[in-house]
Amino acid sequence: INLIMKKQIYLLAILVSSIVFSQSKERISLHVFDLPTGISIEEFQKDLDRANTIYEKNGFGVDKYKVYQVRADDEAKEHRYMWLSTWADDAEYSKAHSEEIDDFWENYFTPKYEKMLKEHIYRKFFSVK
Repeated sequence: INLIMKKQIYLLAILVSSIVFSQSKERISLHVFDLPTGISIEEFQKDLDRANTIYEKNGFGVDKYKVYQVRADDEAKEHRYMWLSTWADDAEYSKAHSEEIDDFWENYFTPKYEKMLKEHIYRKFFSVK
């Protein structure tokens, strides 16, 4: 009986720790990039706004993707732009990727920005607390 009880406690501890760890890690997706030749920052923002419209329509908030740039007088020669999104956790990120948004990324955005996406820096960050 003690062996069975120990196994049950061990399994319960694993289950509880996996639930606690997976629930509360805010996620930020960060992309640092250069614009492709012939694409203005305004055009790029309009393309991300198409994604933002889909996320908003599906209940994931306004302006999920935000775009930033370094100042004109900044000395950086590369990676002068950044786009980021903040998600409550990985579960929200996964849930937000509906068929409609996947279609946008796969059939419009990725083909248009293929070269940029191959050369950009992408990181997923998770909150420490």
